[in-house]
Amino acid sequence: MNGKRNAVRKRSNKHKKRRGSQKTIIIIVAFFLLIPLIYCMTRFMKTTGMNEQAVTVGEQEDDDFVIRAAPKKNTVSASPDKTVKETANPKKEREADQTKIKGKKVYLTFDDGPSQNTEEILSILDQYNVKATFFVIGKTDEFSKKMYKQIYENGHTLAMHSYTHQYDKIYKTLGAYKKDITQLSDLLFDVTGERPKYLRFPGGSSNTVSKIGMKKVIRYVDAQGLTYFDWNVINGDATGKKLTKKQMVSNVISGVKTYNNAMVLMHDGTGKEMTVKTLPTVLKKLKKMKVNILPINDTTVPVQHIRVEKVTGNKK
Repeated sequence: MNGKRNAVRKRSNKHKKRRGSQKTIIIIVAFFLLIPLIYCMTRFMKTTGMNEQAVTVGEQEDDDFVIRAAPKKNTVSASPDKTVKETANPKKEREADQTKIKGKKVYLTFDDGPSQNTEEILSILDQYNVKATFFVIGKTDEFSKKMYKQIYENGHTLAMHSYTHQYDKIYKTLGAYKKDITQLSDLLFDVTGERPKYLRFPGGSSNTVSKIGMKKVIRYVDAQGLTYFDWNVINGDATGKKLTKKQMVSNVISGVKTYNNAMVLMHDGTGKEMTVKTLPTVLKKLKKMKVNILPINDTTVPVQHIRVEKVTGNKK
């Protein structure tokens, strides 16, 4: 009996071992079969995910382009910091609403150009990414026309000073002034396609050389829809004194510190090379002061020695 039991037990153990070996083989085979399957599934999922991501990016780019090119109706414009930055538009920069700008405002203005000095000044302003205002006189040579155009296209403000800049002719009669400023306006319109809206009287509105009352001239200017600008800061390049570079820089910086709305008078005509030499130092110091250096536009608060509102409608 014991022998039979032992024989049965041995056969049972053999079957168990055989079944165990079969299970091991099946597991190993299954494992090796699953590896390629898992790999294929993983590759498929990654590829699908990348394709979906690519579609999303593409759609976003198209949406941005549509919004930038032609906004849909009833679409509220996003604030500037949330919109896609467009190509720089000099005219748009020149017409920015300055009433929303906080802090000290500084307007660098140049009279009596264009000349070779104008070209150098434009280059310096470009290096420091600063926009200024040029009160020009009338010149018809090709270089001067090039300067008018460059001032305008680079985002600076092109404004009028006078055509001839000859005080005895300009201020002889009101008719003479009208003729002079109209001639300059026509010239700048022919060059740029846009009529200037701002001017500075030769000698300023408070000059003492005019043979006609400046109030009459101001009434005419106001009736034409023009705005005139005087100044409250000077660099001293037209005082008749030979100032050093240090003195001229000091004149500007001390004046800017005095006013929150500083209108700086400088000149870019022939013979004003010292203004060109001092400009980089002036710009560096102003940048360090963190002031807003701006071109004149419709939202600029005018600096006027004779206020327009005091004479508008007053025929004295």
